Amino acid sequence: MAGNQQLQLLSQILAAMPEANLQLPDPQLLNYYENLENRVYWIDSEIDNAELELCGMIIRWNKEDRMLPIKERQPIKIFFNSVGGSLDIAETLISVIRLSKTPIIGIALGMVASAASLIFLSCHRRIALKNAYFIFHQGSCENIGGNFNEIQAAMEDYRAQVEKMKQFYIDNTSYPEEVIKDKIKTDWYIRGDELIEHDIIHDWIEDITDLL
Repeated sequence: MAGNQQLQLLSQILAAMPEANLQLPDPQLLNYYENLENRVYWIDSEIDNAELELCGMIIRWNKEDRMLPIKERQPIKIFFNSVGGSLDIAETLISVIRLSKTPIIGIALGMVASAASLIFLSCHRRIALKNAYFIFHQGSCENIGGNFNEIQAAMEDYRAQVEKMKQFYIDNTSYPEEVIKDKIKTDWYIRGDELIEHDIIHDWIEDITDLL
């Protein structure tokens, strides 16, 4: 009899509990918070407004570290496998990364293209898997419309962005200026030892601990 009473009591307790409490945690949400705790961020899709979240994280981690010497700070790791995306968002991220006193490590896993390559080049330390490759180019001009004056203003702004992008590649790699200006007229694929020879990466990933 006592056993039946215990079963009835357990049934009542379970019935009274909210349904959400009986569900397993969302694996993606758990992974997100684990990465946050370990100062890890993934740029693994097209770069858009969502990446501005990283700016807030970098500022937060620098605030947490403000009383620590730089050598004692836990580095921030950004993993890259991206086709690129918004140049405006990339420029904002680059500015915040360069302001960061807490070291930021860029880790290239696969393709690092266009705007993603600019963000990667702004990281304080840059490493890559042997299969990683980069695509530099001057981008494409899309979604420009309106009357003549509006189109002209948009094209002038885009031209200024392209010139700024060229200068960024010149300043952050060891390629000659004339090579960069010629190569980025179309998609420019860069792989293998050339990545180290021209200072795109500092070293290859040889040990799993670099990814932890």
